[in-house]
Amino acid sequence: AWYERKEPQRADELTDLLTRLGPTFIKIGQSLSIRSDLLAPEYLRSLTALQDKVPAFSTEVAREIISAQLGKPCDSVFDGIDTPVAAASLGQVYKATLKDGRQVAVKVQRPNMVELVALDMHLIRTLAPIIKAIGAPGDLEGLVDDWGFGFVNELDYIQEANNADIFMEGMKDTPLAKVVFAPPVLRDYSARAVLTSEWIDGERLEKSSAEDVSTLCSVAMNTYLTMMLQTGTMHCDPHP
Repeated sequence: AWYERKEPQRADELTDLLTRLGPTFIKIGQSLSIRSDLLAPEYLRSLTALQDKVPAFSTEVAREIISAQLGKPCDSVFDGIDTPVAAASLGQVYKATLKDGRQVAVKVQRPNMVELVALDMHLIRTLAPIIKAIGAPGDLEGLVDDWGFGFVNELDYIQEANNADIFMEGMKDTPLAKVVFAPPVLRDYSARAVLTSEWIDGERLEKSSAEDVSTLCSVAMNTYLTMMLQTGTMHCDPHP
């Protein structure tokens, strides 16, 4: 049918629109990209790009942010801050090397994020009652408030580092202790808008041809059950 033939094009147009609207709307697209219960496969395919293939911002700006956040020149800390390996709604990641030779992942927050997110959330919060009035179900205003609270907390990378420690502390007393982990954060090279962790090589499950993909999916399911029923700390952004 004509509608089905046009679906890939419409999906890509939606992804492009959310990208141009900025970080908050990219975040909405990321949330939708895993909702196979709501969207057709073509939309999931296209929106998945918002997880790590958003257009990057200038590396020169990223280097300035690193220098300002760490209080020392970027080049005195890292080698290899040249081309980002991934970019998403709030920041982008570089594969770099410390002066002692360790390979690390350096996540740098996009500039002016607090102001941009505050403006976007104000607009969405203003629109919520209007959307509710024309028939949208549920408590939209409450949903926006809760989502905005979590979104703003994501802008603090020190809190993200703390969450990684809490996650690992919860996992160490479970059968998953030697299987599931968060990359260790290097606190001496991290700040509110810069997060440095050990570099871990990996592969996205949906792109992997390895024989153990089914086993890894089972591990992921067991991990979520463990978080929900035992540790009480949920990792809500796994990018499997």
